[in-house]
Amino acid sequence: MPAAVACSVKCGPHYRLSPPQPPAALELLPRAQAAAAGELRATRCRSQPSVHFARASDQGDHSPRAPCRSAPSARRARAARVAAAEEACRSDSAAVLLGGAQSRHAIFRDDLVRKAFYAAEAAHRGQMRASGDPYLQHCVETAALLAELGAGPPVVAAGLLHDTVDDAGLDYGSISDQFGAGVADLVKGVSNLSHLSKLARRNDTASRIDEADRLRTVFLAMEDARAVLIKLADRLHNMRTLDSLPKIKRQCFAKETLEIFAPLANQLGILNWKEQLENLCFKHLYPEQYEELSSNLHQFYNRDMIAAAIRRLEQALQVRGLSYRSISGRHKSMYSIYSKMTRKKLDMDEIYDVHGVRVILENKADCFTTLEVVHHLWPRIPGKFKDYVNSPKSNGYQSLHTVVLSEEGLPLEIQIRTGDMHLQAEFGIAAHWRYKEGVRSCSSSVPEMVEWVRCVVTWQCETLHIDHPAPLGLGSSPRATCTFPSHSSDCPFSYSKQCDHSGPILVILLEDEKMSVQELPQNSKILDLLKRASSYDMQLSMRLNCHAVHNLNQELKMGDVLELIPSTPCKSGGYMREFHQMSDHRLAVSQS
Repeated sequence: MPAAVACSVKCGPHYRLSPPQPPAALELLPRAQAAAAGELRATRCRSQPSVHFARASDQGDHSPRAPCRSAPSARRARAARVAAAEEACRSDSAAVLLGGAQSRHAIFRDDLVRKAFYAAEAAHRGQMRASGDPYLQHCVETAALLAELGAGPPVVAAGLLHDTVDDAGLDYGSISDQFGAGVADLVKGVSNLSHLSKLARRNDTASRIDEADRLRTVFLAMEDARAVLIKLADRLHNMRTLDSLPKIKRQCFAKETLEIFAPLANQLGILNWKEQLENLCFKHLYPEQYEELSSNLHQFYNRDMIAAAIRRLEQALQVRGLSYRSISGRHKSMYSIYSKMTRKKLDMDEIYDVHGVRVILENKADCFTTLEVVHHLWPRIPGKFKDYVNSPKSNGYQSLHTVVLSEEGLPLEIQIRTGDMHLQAEFGIAAHWRYKEGVRSCSSSVPEMVEWVRCVVTWQCETLHIDHPAPLGLGSSPRATCTFPSHSSDCPFSYSKQCDHSGPILVILLEDEKMSVQELPQNSKILDLLKRASSYDMQLSMRLNCHAVHNLNQELKMGDVLELIPSTPCKSGGYMREFHQMSDHRLAVSQS
């Protein structure tokens, strides 16, 4: 499959203002700096953006449209435009978007989030997605996904602004001035991840499993984990709206998502997003198999059996005096069914966990008591019990799994967990956001959780054999693990202010229009990495993390990016332009 290129889409129908407004109220950002490439990125219409969306053709006016004016670079003028944009939006379709978001999530009424919404509206005004929807809608839906996780105002605000640097030319300093350095750092982090993602698509990194594993590790090591969550939310909404792109681009996005972003969601423990991403990738990569399996699952899934099992279990728990939060039915995700059928060469009726019931209880002791009740009600299938409560998965997942034989003779998987375990399973690293202030205290702050993720990444790098890296969250761990934030002193996942490690480091090498993720021993130097480059003997200039290299003995760190630039002039392709945009942006950040 050829590598993906930046998505360019056509502008929708041109609109004009009705009635006209002063140019100062129309534009927020410089057009010259706006980036046109990106994931499902929009192109900016050349006509003036609309407030009332009246078609020019409907007005009978066929006069030439004036090109968009470039806004002054002064931040004072930009702030004035944001204020003007806020007033214009109140009676515009953007107000409908904001009202809809506020009806779903109260956090959209927060002052910081509302301010970010108006800034995003002004920045993306006139931009349309390939589907024909306003680009602002994508920003709102990305932020809404973060709100569903329980994220606070800074993260939701960053979700609204996540594309303003790449697609609207807003700079780090302006975002920092208006929203604070915390929000600006998150937006910058998402931008960096987006650039690396585009480079990975162009180099088809997803086809090289080991390198895709390393790139995911670099993602976590490079940026604040909250930026990774914003990027995942961005990708999930893009995957939900992928139908408007040409087939080859859909498949390229889906391939990258399946090999990089869905496993990344799994590593962070956000199983809800992981399943959604996998199912959407399945739909676009293997449409015929998807339709066939969907039809077969509809016929095979026995809803009456699930309903009867739930009633029977409810009655048994009431007899034992056990209170529960919920009992619900479920079926295994379509992609998981397809993967197991393909991997083990099974038919659907040979898979034991297609039908499932999930029980959520108050405490750990009740989980094991409920397990006894289940095994009394139905005969258990030998070898199909898994205790993830006492032995959690490395992404923090905890639950009891057992498979029994129903009255209909079909295997039935029953999952048993507490409410806290369910939050961890559904929301992973973001689970602590779901604790309501005044209802339950959480012993971990966001910085501690972020630092913990970095600790996990660096510790797991220590355990990888340098020639055989393994994906995070897969395989057995050489040492016992426990669930954040309760750790024993010798647990490798325990929080520590110092997370130094002596294992290998992962760095990104950019050379000859190609990107590779290289694994090197600790304390390796730039010269060590150069020896692996195909252009080692050529005369080169180099940049490390966008800064010129003057010392080849400088030590490399996890997540460093080394760019090799031939001394002889050459035609710069889209790949180099993409990285130079990333470089210029990082330099601007460092100088702010």
